[in-house]
Amino acid sequence: MAKRYHTTIGNAFEHITVDGVQLDRLAAYKYFDKLASKRNTKKHAWTGALADTVMHLTLLGGTSIPAFTSGTTGPPKHMSIRRSDLVNSARLTGDTFGLVPGDRVLHCIPGEFVAGKMMLVRAFALGLDLHIIDPRGGVLDNLKVTDRFRFTAMVPLQLHRALQEDRERVERQFDTILLGGGPVSEALTEDLQGLSTHVFHSYGSTETVTHVALRALNGPDRADHFTALGQVHFARDPRGCLVVYTPHLSTKQHLTNDLVELMDDTHFRWLGRFDHVILSGGKKIFPEQLEAKTAGLIPYPHYFTGIADPVLGQAVMLALETDLPEDKVMPEVMDRLMAVLHPHEWPRRVLAVRKIERTASGKFIRR
Repeated sequence: MAKRYHTTIGNAFEHITVDGVQLDRLAAYKYFDKLASKRNTKKHAWTGALADTVMHLTLLGGTSIPAFTSGTTGPPKHMSIRRSDLVNSARLTGDTFGLVPGDRVLHCIPGEFVAGKMMLVRAFALGLDLHIIDPRGGVLDNLKVTDRFRFTAMVPLQLHRALQEDRERVERQFDTILLGGGPVSEALTEDLQGLSTHVFHSYGSTETVTHVALRALNGPDRADHFTALGQVHFARDPRGCLVVYTPHLSTKQHLTNDLVELMDDTHFRWLGRFDHVILSGGKKIFPEQLEAKTAGLIPYPHYFTGIADPVLGQAVMLALETDLPEDKVMPEVMDRLMAVLHPHEWPRRVLAVRKIERTASGKFIRR
Protein backbone atom coordinates (compact mmCIF):
# COMPACT_ATOMS: atom_id res chain seq x y z
CA MET A 1 0.00 0.00 0.00
CA ALA A 2 1.43 3.38 -1.06
CA LYS A 3 2.17 5.79 1.75
CA ARG A 4 -0.09 8.83 2.07
CA TYR A 5 1.81 12.10 2.31
CA HIS A 6 0.80 15.50 3.66
CA THR A 7 0.90 16.99 0.16
CA THR A 8 1.23 15.91 -3.44
CA ILE A 9 4.23 16.87 -5.55
CA GLY A 10 1.99 19.35 -7.34
CA ASN A 11 0.76 21.25 -4.28
CA ALA A 12 3.77 20.75 -1.99
CA PHE A 13 4.53 24.46 -1.75
CA GLU A 14 1.05 25.85 -1.09
CA HIS A 15 1.48 26.25 2.69
CA ILE A 16 4.19 26.49 5.33
CA THR A 17 3.88 26.73 9.11
CA VAL A 18 6.27 29.10 10.90
CA ASP A 19 6.16 29.18 14.70
CA GLY A 20 2.68 27.68 14.78
CA VAL A 21 1.17 30.01 12.15
CA GLN A 22 0.17 28.49 8.82
CA LEU A 23 0.94 30.72 5.83
CA ASP A 24 -0.32 30.25 2.28
CA ARG A 25 2.27 30.71 -0.42
CA LEU A 26 1.62 34.45 -0.90
CA ALA A 27 1.73 35.06 2.84
CA ALA A 28 4.89 32.94 3.04
CA TYR A 29 6.56 35.05 0.36
CA LYS A 30 5.59 38.25 2.18
CA TYR A 31 6.78 36.89 5.54
CA PHE A 32 10.23 35.93 4.26
CA ASP A 33 10.53 39.04 2.11
CA LYS A 34 9.88 41.16 5.19
CA LEU A 35 12.38 39.09 7.16
CA ALA A 36 14.97 39.85 4.47
CA SER A 37 14.08 43.53 4.07
CA LYS A 38 17.36 44.46 5.80
CA ARG A 39 19.44 41.85 3.97
CA ASN A 40 21.93 44.47 2.83
CA THR A 41 23.08 45.04 6.40
CA LYS A 42 25.74 42.76 7.85
CA LYS A 43 23.51 41.77 10.76
CA HIS A 44 20.68 40.56 8.52
CA ALA A 45 22.61 39.30 5.47
CA TRP A 46 21.76 35.68 6.33
CA THR A 47 18.04 36.27 5.66
CA GLY A 48 18.45 36.98 1.96
CA ALA A 49 19.09 33.41 0.88
CA LEU A 50 15.98 32.19 2.74
CA ALA A 51 13.79 34.77 1.04
CA ASP A 52 15.22 33.93 -2.38
CA THR A 53 14.47 30.21 -1.92
CA VAL A 54 10.92 30.88 -0.72
CA MET A 55 10.37 33.20 -3.70
CA HIS A 56 11.34 30.37 -6.07
CA LEU A 57 9.11 27.90 -4.21
CA THR A 58 6.07 30.19 -4.11
CA LEU A 59 5.91 33.31 -6.25
CA LEU A 60 7.82 31.71 -9.15
CA GLY A 61 5.72 28.54 -9.11
CA GLY A 62 8.04 26.12 -7.36
CA THR A 63 9.08 24.30 -10.54
CA SER A 64 12.73 24.35 -9.42
CA ILE A 65 15.23 26.17 -7.25
CA PRO A 66 18.77 27.26 -8.11
CA ALA A 67 21.68 25.77 -6.15
CA PHE A 68 25.46 25.68 -6.25
CA THR A 69 27.85 22.83 -5.51
CA SER A 70 30.19 23.39 -2.57
CA GLY A 71 33.28 24.22 -4.65
CA THR A 72 35.52 21.85 -2.69
CA THR A 73 37.36 20.58 -5.77
CA GLY A 74 36.86 23.46 -8.17
CA PRO A 75 34.68 26.48 -8.91
CA PRO A 76 31.10 26.03 -7.60
CA LYS A 77 28.77 24.74 -10.32
CA HIS A 78 25.29 26.15 -10.83
CA MET A 79 22.41 23.65 -10.73
CA SER A 80 18.65 23.76 -10.95
CA ILE A 81 16.87 21.25 -8.71
CA ARG A 82 13.46 20.12 -9.95
CA ARG A 83 10.26 20.21 -7.87
CA SER A 84 9.89 16.42 -7.93
CA ASP A 85 13.46 15.97 -6.66
CA LEU A 86 12.92 18.50 -3.87
CA VAL A 87 9.74 16.82 -2.68
CA ASN A 88 11.05 13.26 -2.99
CA SER A 89 14.19 14.18 -1.04
CA ALA A 90 12.03 15.77 1.68
CA ARG A 91 9.91 12.62 1.83
CA LEU A 92 13.02 10.46 2.15
CA THR A 93 14.04 12.53 5.18
CA GLY A 94 10.55 12.35 6.64
CA ASP A 95 10.38 8.58 6.23
CA THR A 96 13.88 8.10 7.69
CA PHE A 97 13.26 10.10 10.85
CA GLY A 98 9.54 9.48 11.24
CA LEU A 99 8.63 13.14 10.84
CA VAL A 100 4.90 13.94 10.78
CA PRO A 101 2.90 17.14 10.15
CA GLY A 102 3.16 19.50 13.09
CA ASP A 103 6.60 18.35 14.24
CA ARG A 104 8.64 21.40 15.29
CA VAL A 105 11.96 21.72 13.49
CA LEU A 106 14.79 24.24 13.67
CA HIS A 107 16.46 25.98 10.74
CA CYS A 108 19.91 27.09 11.95
CA ILE A 109 22.23 26.56 8.97
CA PRO A 110 23.14 28.92 6.09
CA GLY A 111 20.39 29.22 3.49
CA GLU A 112 22.75 29.66 0.53
CA PHE A 113 23.48 25.95 0.18
CA VAL A 114 21.31 22.94 -0.51
CA ALA A 115 21.10 21.79 3.12
CA GLY A 116 19.61 25.11 4.16
CA LYS A 117 17.27 25.20 1.19
CA MET A 118 16.02 21.70 1.96
CA MET A 119 15.04 22.63 5.53
CA LEU A 120 12.56 25.07 3.97
CA VAL A 121 11.40 22.48 1.44
CA ARG A 122 10.78 19.91 4.20
CA ALA A 123 8.68 22.37 6.16
CA PHE A 124 6.51 22.99 3.09
CA ALA A 125 6.28 19.42 1.81
CA LEU A 126 5.96 17.59 5.14
CA GLY A 127 3.82 20.12 7.03
CA LEU A 128 6.46 20.75 9.69
CA ASP A 129 6.40 23.69 12.12
CA LEU A 130 9.52 25.71 11.30
CA HIS A 131 11.51 27.98 13.61
CA ILE A 132 14.32 30.05 12.05
CA ILE A 133 17.39 31.57 13.70
CA ASP A 134 20.57 33.28 12.56
CA PRO A 135 23.07 30.49 11.72
CA ARG A 136 25.95 32.63 12.96
CA GLY A 137 27.05 32.43 16.57
CA GLY A 138 25.96 29.84 19.09
CA VAL A 139 22.74 27.93 18.43
CA LEU A 140 21.73 27.96 22.10
CA ASP A 141 22.32 31.72 22.31
CA ASN A 142 19.60 32.25 19.70
CA LEU A 143 16.98 30.02 21.36
CA LYS A 144 14.72 30.22 24.39
CA VAL A 145 15.40 27.58 27.03
CA THR A 146 11.78 26.44 26.63
CA ASP A 147 12.14 25.67 22.91
CA ARG A 148 11.85 22.00 21.90
CA PHE A 149 12.62 20.54 18.49
CA ARG A 150 11.90 17.17 16.96
CA PHE A 151 14.58 17.60 14.29
CA THR A 152 17.31 19.96 13.13
CA ALA A 153 20.38 19.96 10.89
CA MET A 154 23.69 21.43 12.07
CA VAL A 155 27.34 21.53 11.07
CA PRO A 156 29.72 19.79 13.49
CA LEU A 157 31.13 23.05 14.87
CA GLN A 158 27.66 24.23 15.91
CA LEU A 159 26.98 21.06 17.87
CA HIS A 160 30.45 21.05 19.42
CA ARG A 161 29.94 24.60 20.69
CA ALA A 162 26.46 23.81 22.03
CA LEU A 163 27.74 20.79 23.95
CA GLN A 164 30.53 22.84 25.48
CA GLU A 165 28.07 25.53 26.55
CA ASP A 166 25.30 23.36 28.03
CA ARG A 167 25.14 19.62 27.39
CA GLU A 168 21.96 19.10 29.41
CA ARG A 169 20.20 21.85 27.50
CA VAL A 170 21.06 20.17 24.19
CA GLU A 171 19.43 16.99 25.50
CA ARG A 172 16.31 18.85 26.62
CA GLN A 173 15.84 20.87 23.45
CA PHE A 174 16.70 18.45 20.64
CA ASP A 175 15.36 15.01 19.88
CA THR A 176 17.34 14.37 16.67
CA ILE A 177 20.28 16.26 15.17
CA LEU A 178 21.60 15.61 11.66
CA LEU A 179 25.22 16.63 11.06
CA GLY A 180 26.55 17.50 7.62
CA GLY A 181 28.94 19.80 5.83
CA GLY A 182 32.11 17.83 6.51
CA PRO A 183 33.77 15.05 8.52
CA VAL A 184 33.01 14.62 12.20
CA SER A 185 36.07 14.56 14.46
CA GLU A 186 36.84 11.68 16.78
CA ALA A 187 36.75 14.13 19.69
CA LEU A 188 33.19 15.23 18.89
CA THR A 189 32.09 11.63 18.39
CA GLU A 190 33.35 10.75 21.86
CA ASP A 191 31.57 13.77 23.34
CA LEU A 192 28.30 12.43 21.94
CA GLN A 193 28.47 9.14 23.83
CA GLY A 194 25.86 8.98 26.56
CA LEU A 195 23.91 11.90 25.05
CA SER A 196 20.18 11.19 24.95
CA THR A 197 19.75 13.27 21.77
CA HIS A 198 20.02 11.09 18.66
CA VAL A 199 22.85 12.35 16.45
CA PHE A 200 23.49 11.20 12.88
CA HIS A 201 26.20 11.98 10.34
CA SER A 202 24.90 12.42 6.80
CA TYR A 203 26.42 11.61 3.43
CA GLY A 204 25.19 13.51 0.41
CA SER A 205 25.79 16.42 -1.95
CA THR A 206 24.02 19.11 -3.91
CA GLU A 207 23.71 16.64 -6.80
CA THR A 208 21.97 14.05 -4.59
CA VAL A 209 19.77 16.80 -3.05
CA THR A 210 21.31 16.34 0.41
CA HIS A 211 21.61 13.11 2.32
CA VAL A 212 21.29 9.65 0.79
CA ALA A 213 23.06 7.74 3.59
CA LEU A 214 23.49 8.06 7.35
CA ARG A 215 25.49 6.68 10.23
CA ALA A 216 24.48 6.91 13.86
CA LEU A 217 27.12 8.65 15.97
CA ASN A 218 25.74 7.61 19.35
CA GLY A 219 23.32 5.21 20.96
CA PRO A 220 23.02 1.44 20.47
CA ASP A 221 23.14 1.76 16.66
CA ARG A 222 26.43 3.72 16.59
CA ALA A 223 28.36 2.77 13.45
CA ASP A 224 31.58 3.55 11.62
CA HIS A 225 29.91 3.05 8.24
CA PHE A 226 27.11 4.71 6.27
CA THR A 227 23.81 2.99 5.44
CA ALA A 228 21.75 3.88 2.37
CA LEU A 229 18.32 5.47 2.79
CA GLY A 230 15.20 4.24 1.04
CA GLN A 231 15.95 2.57 -2.27
CA VAL A 232 19.35 4.25 -2.67
CA HIS A 233 22.23 1.86 -3.39
CA PHE A 234 25.93 2.03 -4.21
CA ALA A 235 28.78 0.71 -6.35
CA ARG A 236 32.45 1.61 -6.90
CA ASP A 237 34.09 2.85 -10.07
CA PRO A 238 37.54 1.65 -11.26
CA ARG A 239 39.25 4.30 -9.09
CA GLY A 240 37.58 2.92 -5.96
CA CYS A 241 35.23 5.92 -5.76
CA LEU A 242 31.58 5.73 -4.77
CA VAL A 243 28.81 5.59 -7.36
CA VAL A 244 25.40 6.56 -5.95
CA TYR A 245 22.15 5.28 -7.45
CA THR A 246 19.10 7.38 -6.53
CA PRO A 247 15.81 5.89 -7.80
CA HIS A 248 13.85 8.67 -6.08
CA LEU A 249 15.52 11.45 -8.12
CA SER A 250 15.29 12.38 -11.79
CA THR A 251 19.04 11.75 -12.22
CA LYS A 252 19.50 8.10 -11.26
CA GLN A 253 23.31 7.79 -11.09
CA HIS A 254 25.96 10.05 -9.54
CA LEU A 255 29.73 9.60 -9.86
CA THR A 256 31.73 10.94 -6.91
CA ASN A 257 35.36 11.52 -5.95
CA ASP A 258 34.85 9.83 -2.58
CA LEU A 259 37.11 6.83 -1.99
CA VAL A 260 35.21 4.20 -0.02
CA GLU A 261 35.38 0.69 1.36
CA LEU A 262 32.21 -0.84 -0.07
CA MET A 263 30.78 -3.42 2.32
CA ASP A 264 27.77 -4.26 0.13
CA ASP A 265 25.45 -2.29 -2.14
CA THR A 266 23.87 -0.35 0.75
CA HIS A 267 26.79 0.11 3.19
CA PHE A 268 30.19 1.79 2.88
CA ARG A 269 33.00 3.30 4.92
CA TRP A 270 34.20 6.67 3.74
CA LEU A 271 38.00 6.90 3.38
CA GLY A 272 38.58 10.35 1.90
CA ARG A 273 38.63 12.29 -1.34
CA PHE A 274 40.35 10.77 -4.39
CA ASP A 275 41.84 14.16 -5.21
CA HIS A 276 43.30 14.54 -1.70
CA VAL A 277 44.92 11.14 -1.14
CA ILE A 278 48.67 11.18 -0.38
CA LEU A 279 50.78 8.33 -1.82
CA SER A 280 53.73 8.19 0.56
CA GLY A 281 56.27 5.37 0.46
CA GLY A 282 53.76 3.00 -1.12
CA LYS A 283 51.06 3.77 1.47
CA LYS A 284 47.81 5.63 0.92
CA ILE A 285 47.24 8.35 3.51
CA PHE A 286 43.86 10.06 3.68
CA PRO A 287 44.14 13.64 5.00
CA GLU A 288 40.55 13.68 6.20
CA GLN A 289 41.26 10.74 8.50
CA LEU A 290 44.25 12.55 9.99
CA GLU A 291 42.13 15.64 10.52
CA ALA A 292 39.46 13.62 12.31
CA LYS A 293 42.15 12.62 14.83
CA THR A 294 43.70 16.08 15.23
CA ALA A 295 40.57 18.27 15.29
CA GLY A 296 40.33 19.76 18.77
CA LEU A 297 43.87 18.60 19.53
CA ILE A 298 45.75 21.25 17.54
CA PRO A 299 44.67 24.75 18.63
CA TYR A 300 44.86 26.20 15.11
CA PRO A 301 42.71 25.72 11.99
CA HIS A 302 44.65 23.26 9.85
CA TYR A 303 44.67 20.67 7.10
CA PHE A 304 47.02 17.98 5.78
CA THR A 305 48.15 17.67 2.17
CA GLY A 306 50.87 16.04 0.10
CA ILE A 307 54.13 17.54 -1.16
CA ALA A 308 56.75 16.07 -3.50
CA ASP A 309 59.46 14.05 -1.76
CA PRO A 310 62.54 12.55 -3.50
CA VAL A 311 62.46 9.39 -1.37
CA LEU A 312 58.79 8.79 -0.56
CA GLY A 313 57.30 10.18 -3.76
CA GLN A 314 54.97 12.28 -1.63
CA ALA A 315 55.26 13.32 1.99
CA VAL A 316 52.69 14.69 4.40
CA MET A 317 52.59 18.44 4.95
CA LEU A 318 50.59 20.22 7.66
CA ALA A 319 49.24 23.70 6.93
CA LEU A 320 48.35 25.81 9.99
CA GLU A 321 46.43 29.08 10.15
CA THR A 322 48.34 31.22 12.64
CA ASP A 323 50.22 34.50 12.92
CA LEU A 324 53.05 32.70 14.71
CA PRO A 325 56.14 31.51 12.78
CA GLU A 326 56.71 27.78 12.19
CA ASP A 327 59.52 27.51 14.73
CA LYS A 328 57.23 28.80 17.48
CA VAL A 329 54.37 26.34 16.84
CA MET A 330 56.37 23.28 15.73
CA PRO A 331 57.32 21.88 19.18
CA GLU A 332 53.79 22.09 20.57
CA VAL A 333 52.14 20.79 17.40
CA MET A 334 54.52 17.89 16.81
CA ASP A 335 54.24 16.68 20.41
CA ARG A 336 50.49 16.46 20.01
CA LEU A 337 50.65 14.87 16.55
CA MET A 338 53.06 12.17 17.64
CA ALA A 339 50.60 11.09 20.32
CA VAL A 340 47.78 10.31 17.86
CA LEU A 341 49.34 9.67 14.43
CA HIS A 342 51.37 6.71 13.15
CA PRO A 343 55.01 7.60 12.34
CA HIS A 344 54.44 7.31 8.59
CA GLU A 345 51.62 9.87 8.96
CA TRP A 346 53.78 12.48 10.67
CA PRO A 347 54.23 15.63 8.55
CA ARG A 348 57.67 16.16 7.02
CA ARG A 349 56.91 19.88 6.74
CA VAL A 350 54.76 22.32 8.69
CA LEU A 351 53.62 25.48 6.92
CA ALA A 352 52.23 28.40 8.94
CA VAL A 353 50.07 30.88 7.02
CA ARG A 354 48.10 33.89 8.20
CA LYS A 355 44.96 32.83 6.33
CA ILE A 356 43.91 29.52 4.78
CA GLU A 357 41.72 29.99 1.73
CA ARG A 358 38.20 28.64 2.08
CA THR A 359 35.31 27.91 -0.26
CA ALA A 360 32.04 29.84 0.04
CA SER A 361 30.74 27.01 2.22
CA GLY A 362 33.69 27.33 4.59
CA LYS A 363 35.73 24.27 3.53
CA PHE A 364 39.52 24.57 3.22
CA ILE A 365 41.01 24.93 -0.25
CA ARG A 366 43.99 22.61 -0.14
CA ARG A 367 47.16 23.71 -1.89
